[in-house]
Amino acid sequence: MPPNSEERPPENTSGTGKRKAAGGIGVIATALAAVVAKFAAVAKLFAASWTIVLTLWLYAAAFGWRFGVILVLLILAHELGHYAAFRAYGLPVRLPVFVPFLGAFTTGAAPRDPEHSAYIALAGPLVGLGLSAACYALGVATRDHLWLVAAATGAFLNLFNMIPVPPFDGGRVVLSARAIRSFSRYTAYAWYVAVAVGLVLTTWQSYAALGRL
Repeated sequence: MPPNSEERPPENTSGTGKRKAAGGIGVIATALAAVVAKFAAVAKLFAASWTIVLTLWLYAAAFGWRFGVILVLLILAHELGHYAAFRAYGLPVRLPVFVPFLGAFTTGAAPRDPEHSAYIALAGPLVGLGLSAACYALGVATRDHLWLVAAATGAFLNLFNMIPVPPFDGGRVVLSARAIRSFSRYTAYAWYVAVAVGLVLTTWQSYAALGRL
């Protein structure tokens, strides 16, 4: 006698739900945590990319070794955000390339999904916001102007990169979001606005703190 429908084992839909939930910023955050956890990868990055070493030397000579190192790390963190996002979506990606006194860039395979493209572009400013905010908090706690200057510089550079015009990250986010044919478009726009507002506030608060301390 065949079993009743009540006796059949329930279908396992948890896996599908989890896969759907692991998208957007969650995917990027998970991949970034894995990259940060592997300190050996950072050492390999410095050894493999001579442009980072050259930029570090030039910035240290121009701005002093402390601020020079911090500035390179701020730029590197931004690029690692893009790098982690490419890896999170399973796309081939090259190590960041630095152009002294102009910035840096990270190149990878073009994603087929415009939503992935939007979050890859947004990942750099998002990580930059986090590190700039950390510098601000450290500056306020220690009353060290160096960290406040680093916070203001990092936040402003990332905010400048949020200009909604190609080839800036903001331009790539906006163009990619326009091509998304679902409600996810508005989620990408919301993240864009949130990161931009966070960068404005961090820049403003950092300069204000420099005047107070």
